[in-house]
This record gives sequence, structure tokens and C-alpha cells, in this order.
Amino acid sequence: MTLNKETFSGALGTIAALLGASCCIAPTLFVIFGVSLGSFGGTLSALEPYRWYFLAVGYIAVGYSIYSLYLKNWVKEKILKKPAIECACEEGTLNKVSKVLTWISLVLLIVATVYPYILPIILEV
Repeated sequence: MTLNKETFSGALGTIAALLGASCCIAPTLFVIFGVSLGSFGGTLSALEPYRWYFLAVGYIAVGYSIYSLYLKNWVKEKILKKPAIECACEEGTLNKVSKVLTWISLVLLIVATVYPYILPIILEV
């Protein structure tokens, strides 16, 4: 079983989402669960200036994965007017893993993007 481009881009999107959210979510989780790792939280806060770069890489990777998994054949058929030939063996286990990983990474990216803006609203209640 080899790693295809869609699985790689989904994994890259997941890693980028986790890195993009590490500056905000990890210290909050440490406080919620009562873990006192001040030096470790400071290390993760050092990633905050790079948050938007991580998120941009994640969105590009997930966008490529969604294009490859869902839109590539549609573009060929509808826009380029070429017949899209699909192999019967294409919908294998690896393709299903790619789809699941892509959607998980998209949800993580959305959470990582809106989390710093929603947290103050949640904590005011």
C-alpha cells in the first residue's frame, strides 16, 4: 500500500491544522485539565506568529486533496469537455482513507482558524 497524493495532502493539512492551533488550544487544555507546564506552554506560544502560515499551507493541501478526490473528473467532463475515464479499482481502501483524512483535516483547520476568536466569547459566559 503506497501513499498517494491525496492521502499525503490530507495528512499535511492535519499536521498544519495542529501546528496552527497549537499556540491557542494546547495552553487552554493545560489550564482546563490542571496541568502546570508553563515552560511547555511558552514553547507552543512561540509558534503563534507562524499560525497563519501553517493554516495557509493546511488549506492549500486540503484544497488540493478535495480537488483531486472530488472535482478533477468534473472539471474534465464539464469544463474541458473530455471524457473522464475512471478505473474500477480506484475506489480502494487508500482512497477511502484519503477522503476521511481530508474531511478530518478540513474540520481541524476550521476549528484552528476560528478558535482564538470564539474562545473569549465562550469564557465570558
